[in-house]
Amino acid sequence: MSVAVVTAASGGIGRAVVHTLLAEKVVSRVIAVDVADPPGSLPDGAEALRCDLRTEEGLAALAEAVPEEITVLVNVLGGERQPPLEPIEDVAWPPPEVWDDIVDLNLSGVYRVTRLLAGRLVPGGAICQVSSIAATMPWVVSPAYGAAKAALEHWNDSLAVLLADRGIRANLVRPGFVWSRQWQLVDRAEFEDVVRDRVPLRQVTGTTPTDREQTADDVAQAVSFLCSPAAAHLTGQAINVDGGAALVRAAR
Repeated sequence: MSVAVVTAASGGIGRAVVHTLLAEKVVSRVIAVDVADPPGSLPDGAEALRCDLRTEEGLAALAEAVPEEITVLVNVLGGERQPPLEPIEDVAWPPPEVWDDIVDLNLSGVYRVTRLLAGRLVPGGAICQVSSIAATMPWVVSPAYGAAKAALEHWNDSLAVLLADRGIRANLVRPGFVWSRQWQLVDRAEFEDVVRDRVPLRQVTGTTPTDREQTADDVAQAVSFLCSPAAAHLTGQAINVDGGAALVRAAR
């Protein structure tokens, strides 16, 4: 039985990844890990594991629940704590505790999970990190987030080299503007303005081009591909799922 571990599996992208890996038959079983219970039922082949991966107890629970051999590890874990640990008066200079928390969630937390499970990946297995286009351009609304994702990408390149002799691939996807819990805390109108301003590739519904934002399913399809045998010769690569937004190279 082929097994995938998906972190942050209760969020929009995480849920979509769980469903797509099973629907595309990339794996036959998914361990969906999150600190919260999944909203709604999971598809056949998926099982929820509730634990906080930022704690020693949570990592121990993960180690106990995951079998000795897995095929896929998808690190969706990331984002920013809401509300932040301390009030942020200037997003360019968040309190050190907030900076450290963002870096820990998006970089160090992913490292700890991967370090724990890398030895269980079978030859031909795959790791996929969920990064962000924030790693590739100025991200003035949260420099800590952009910096953490950029560091994650650098580490992933090294990981691809370190695991290559075992036949294990390490790739990543960079979502663009996906409506999420993070954006819900900002404003839908601002989100739609950003989408119109930053996404040059129009989507076609029927015969009508539309300025549609990226969805969690769009991201999950890219993750599924990178974890599948169809991507057997891809490692250390990044796929932008952003409708071409990164081509604009505008600071956000």
